[in-house]
Amino acid sequence: MSISHIIFDCDGVLVDSEPLSMRADVEILTRAGIKITEAEAHRRFVGTTFQDMIKALEKEHGTKLPENLSDLKNARMNEMYRTELKLVRGVRDALEDIRNMGLSMSIASNGPKDRVKLALQLTGLLPYFKNAIVTYEDVPQGKPAPDMYLLAAKNAGTKADNCLVVEDSISGVTAAVDAGCWTLGFTGTYEDQQSHGTKLKDIGAEAIFSKMVDLAALVETFVR
Repeated sequence: MSISHIIFDCDGVLVDSEPLSMRADVEILTRAGIKITEAEAHRRFVGTTFQDMIKALEKEHGTKLPENLSDLKNARMNEMYRTELKLVRGVRDALEDIRNMGLSMSIASNGPKDRVKLALQLTGLLPYFKNAIVTYEDVPQGKPAPDMYLLAAKNAGTKADNCLVVEDSISGVTAAVDAGCWTLGFTGTYEDQQSHGTKLKDIGAEAIFSKMVDLAALVETFVR
């Protein structure tokens, strides 16, 4: 095993943005005539792109939703980010420890690139990643397809099996495993951490952790 690069998901791993995203989804969908709870949105669609969620709901309800929903979602998220966005506890120290190991880092996210960059700017994490960001906009298919992780590895000048991925969602772990990356499952932003961790382990995560303070030690076991 020769790990030289770490790829992070963003939402739910670096920033605790999933509750904000689910709230925005519920608000926007309710105005569009589809009622869904935040709990259902999280259970069914966390880790998927907003566009894929819309397609699924259109098919399920036999309707065509307004074309401007993505614009509305982005505007609402940007508003909430500026007032409510928080780092996942312990992330900054974990990134500093990993950088001190001499490992490069990048991001692969199912969110739009502008919003990922905004999150990094607002939380002060951008210097750790600079422009090493891949999103669904850069590939034919977003997660759970492996495209994003294959591109992130290529951009880092390495192969997927030289990359360690930190993911929190089922679709994200599926994408990373299918790309051939070593994968850690993070459960710290989930209410039922034990159950979710079991699901991530079952689909191929090498190890499960719930606190970012433990990440650096886990990474070390992959670079020895």
